[in-house]
Amino acid sequence: MAGRALLALEVQAQPEALRSVRGALTTALDRSGVTAEDRDRLVLAVDEAMANVIRHAYGNSGQGRVRFTLTRGRGMLRFRLRDFAPPVDPAQVKPRDLSVCRPGGLGINFIDETMDRWCLRPLPRGRGNVLTMCKRLRPGEGS
Repeated sequence: MAGRALLALEVQAQPEALRSVRGALTTALDRSGVTAEDRDRLVLAVDEAMANVIRHAYGNSGQGRVRFTLTRGRGMLRFRLRDFAPPVDPAQVKPRDLSVCRPGGLGINFIDETMDRWCLRPLPRGRGNVLTMCKRLRPGEGS
């Protein structure tokens, strides 16, 4: 899906980078006319996705980087996270069973609840992974 670029960032794969990503994403979504409620849910979903990349793909090593882009087109917002970590098996990335009470591990559940669709794919020759998440805009939103 081609679209108009709303935001492009590249950050170190460190938890400290999440704050700047949240701030830049909040600003971009506000400028695009997304409601405050949707904005907050989208920022949380992206924050969880990026935290998962830092924690799981990079193993909390503090090494590596993540490219993040937000585009808008055809009534959709598209969030793309590209890492340079070892390939991840998409079949292993799934929501947690919520009937089991334990802390953490809710990132994929938030993404499932917030986004209309998402997919994770490893890049050829072990060059990293791409997570793409799409959210349909409500009528009149982002006009």
